[in-house]
Amino acid sequence: MRRRLADERGQASAELMGMMVWLLLVTLIVWQVCLAAWTYTQVSNAARTASRVEGRGGDAEKAARNALASPLRKGIKEIKMNGDRARVTVRMPIVLPGVMTTDKLTATRESELPG
Repeated sequence: MRRRLADERGQASAELMGMMVWLLLVTLIVWQVCLAAWTYTQVSNAARTASRVEGRGGDAEKAARNALASPLRKGIKEIKMNGDRARVTVRMPIVLPGVMTTDKLTATRESELPG
């Protein structure tokens, strides 16, 4: 019996190391989904803020920039105003920027001041 137990020594460590790749992959996917949700929330807020400021005659583009968190300000692709309607487009942050970079992955939101 003792010899049999000695043969399986380290088995749990080997199984854990085999699962670490999958655990890391799932963690990165969940983190990217959280980044996407945060980005959409920030862009929605920036569009609403720009719409409100434009309705009051202020600088809507500056308001939209200031409403975004500083990491997202670098990725602003478009802030477009059409009357009281604001459209804000921001590049989506990527968890592994060295591996994946694209300008096609963006978050866009529109907001209109109710009349």
